[in-house]
Amino acid sequence: MTADPAVATRQPVGLSPRWRFRSGTAPAFGAGGGGPRVLVAFASRHGATREIAAALARWLPECQDGQRAGVSAVLAPVERGPDPAAFDAVVLGSALYAGEWLKPARRYVGAVASELRARPTWLFSSGLAGGSTALLQDGDDARWIGDSIGALAHRVFPGRVERRVLSAAEQHAWPAGPGVAGDFRDWPAVRAWAGEIATQLAARQAAPMAG
Repeated sequence: MTADPAVATRQPVGLSPRWRFRSGTAPAFGAGGGGPRVLVAFASRHGATREIAAALARWLPECQDGQRAGVSAVLAPVERGPDPAAFDAVVLGSALYAGEWLKPARRYVGAVASELRARPTWLFSSGLAGGSTALLQDGDDARWIGDSIGALAHRVFPGRVERRVLSAAEQHAWPAGPGVAGDFRDWPAVRAWAGEIATQLAARQAAPMAG
């Protein structure tokens, strides 16, 4: 698997060619009844984005349309190099820092861009802007990544800030003060988005039958 040069020009690709990921060793959700298999891949620095990804992987098969379509999901960090070619769809997310995705996520996109283009792919970001609870807007990273792979949508979720786990640079970016630290994740919004994705997957599954 080689890196897509059009994507790699934005961020050098540094993934090892020896991909050690095996889907059977990753957390799996859903009965796997022959419906769409979804890879939920993520890059997380302090765990908040990982937990959002895990919630998506869990709720995709559990929601009404997910159950109807027989959706199953596998959760994997991008550092393990999960291969999108083994799945029918992909949900890919990263923590945001200063408006940018984490480097492992950008490298992963460069390595699997052609596979992402070949299947329905949704993107999500998790982060806070400048130490406030204001959501980051679709920044440069979201635009070029989404455009490069033809992503169906990009959703931004508020994140979590725990000062005890921040580096010195991160603490400088998020100075102490009322309302700066805390868990601002919107779980109903995450669950609703999982339902939206499952609805689209169910519609795609039904389309060939209707034809």
